[in-house]
Amino acid sequence: MQNLPVQRKPTYPIEAVDNALLLLQLLRDGGSLRLKDAANELGVAPSTAHRLLAMLVYRGFAVQDESRCYVPGPAMGAGPAGVSWSRLLREVARPHMEMLCSRVNETVNLMIRVGTKVRFL
Repeated sequence: MQNLPVQRKPTYPIEAVDNALLLLQLLRDGGSLRLKDAANELGVAPSTAHRLLAMLVYRGFAVQDESRCYVPGPAMGAGPAGVSWSRLLREVARPHMEMLCSRVNETVNLMIRVGTKVRFL
């Protein structure tokens, strides 16, 4: 994890929020996370870690891959200066896609894989 200045613990901490934010940091820094490791890191039961990860998946912050590991989801992909990584990718790909479209005279799509599904950009 990144070394950030130490902050004072809030007077009224909300443990579930703190655990969800810690999971986001673990995903960001580690790239992938097993359920068992998430539970151990948080010091909670696997069922609790599963519920937290399920919410991150629901909101797009995590994706469960084929090996049942959780990886960062599309909602975690902000690029520099708040520029969406998907917008940046579309900008870079656009001229190549237009050239391909004109060469083959067919529709061209830009897609990314998100877990076991495909997302059209």
